[in-house]
Amino acid sequence: MILKGSVLNAQQQDAIKEVGNICVGNSTGILSQLFGGRVEVHLPALDIISTGDISSYVKEKGKLVYGVNVQITAHLEGTIFLLFPEKDSLKIIDKFMSGVDLTGLNFTQFGISILKEIGGISIFTYITTLSSLIKKLILSSVPNFLSGTIDELLHMMLREYEHWGNVCVIHTAFHEESLDIEGGYYLILNKSSAEFILKTIL
Repeated sequence: MILKGSVLNAQQQDAIKEVGNICVGNSTGILSQLFGGRVEVHLPALDIISTGDISSYVKEKGKLVYGVNVQITAHLEGTIFLLFPEKDSLKIIDKFMSGVDLTGLNFTQFGISILKEIGGISIFTYITTLSSLIKKLILSSVPNFLSGTIDELLHMMLREYEHWGNVCVIHTAFHEESLDIEGGYYLILNKSSAEFILKTIL
């Protein structure tokens, strides 16, 4: 089941959410430049959940999404997702394929490359901001393209972290006005990583 508030008190939760808010603010600034419109960022949500019961956490089960995932290591351990609903992902691809000569190109592979590039840039900005906040270098993996339902993707990723027991999930949703698209970042950390952030900022 969801274990809200069982590890972090109210002050700690607010501090962690503020970190997520700052990171997403910088990341969506990049998206705003790429897409050409203002990005409205919603207040981040924080939950402490069991890795064995992600299905209780995901509210939009069966929702098809495309996105990018990056693993993070060194001082913090976890993973970051940037996910877009299927229809919004297609809007993004259409924007950047407009005027491109597709002769000899594979439409699907080209679209995946666009999303990986955009997601990679945005997530790298997130990680760089987080690294600056904790004053420690954070290493990251090569961006990985993802597609599937949101519950399947999160469940697949958290299986790798079952030994953690509980994880800290910071979810921040946003809306970009020029393309009228929704998206969301998920930062997933183990308990020791959340504690490391708190020791640095409190």
